[in-house]
Amino acid sequence: MIKVLRRDQRPFFLLTTIYWLFLSVLLLIEGYRGSFLLLNGLHRPWLDYPMFILTHLGDALILTSLLALLLTRARPDLVLLLIITVVITGLFGQLLKNTIFDGWDRPLRVFAETGGVHTVAGYKMYHNAFPSGHSIVAAAAITTLVLNLPYSRGFRFFMGLAVIIISYTRIYTGVHFAGDVLAGTVIGVAGAILISAWLAESLKKRTEALTVNRARRMRWWLWGIALFSFAAGVALVVDML
Repeated sequence: MIKVLRRDQRPFFLLTTIYWLFLSVLLLIEGYRGSFLLLNGLHRPWLDYPMFILTHLGDALILTSLLALLLTRARPDLVLLLIITVVITGLFGQLLKNTIFDGWDRPLRVFAETGGVHTVAGYKMYHNAFPSGHSIVAAAAITTLVLNLPYSRGFRFFMGLAVIIISYTRIYTGVHFAGDVLAGTVIGVAGAILISAWLAESLKKRTEALTVNRARRMRWWLWGIALFSFAAGVALVVDML
């Protein structure tokens, strides 16, 4: 069983909790639309393309495959856990988007008559806003790393910042409201905690029990799939530019 909220994990969870409280208070004070206009309005020309690149780190193809490329050799069990976590939390988010919250439009549609939405590089989306899928993926993947790798407290704080920055880019680029991002990060963090507690140890034991040849083949398969997925994700982003 993964132990959550160990002392070395607290910086990550403290930072994400403060972020959730900030977004919640902002939503209460400014409302759903007002909070978006406030946060989306904090843009600068020199930030546009960095934010455009960073927002795609929340893409399941890019983030998961990049982490898999880095971790497959040393921790194939963690790569499998990452894939399972991202798939389950991502599918849960898509289920919510396309059933209960199917009618929740994105800022460009909501503000179609009044305008005022800042977008980047022609990156425009209109439907299925809630919850933010990129925020789910980023939070789920990063939380899985925090729970299962021996990072320092300082690095875990940095990982918390990564969740905040990647999820905020969804507001900056004009494709999500603050409420979408809040829900997405909560789902991602909670899902990662539950799935790690359920599967982390068993996956590690199973991969450690593999013969040398089977372990080597599994690593090659994971690395090959990750490389192909990463290339496909990057190609999609480049095509948007």
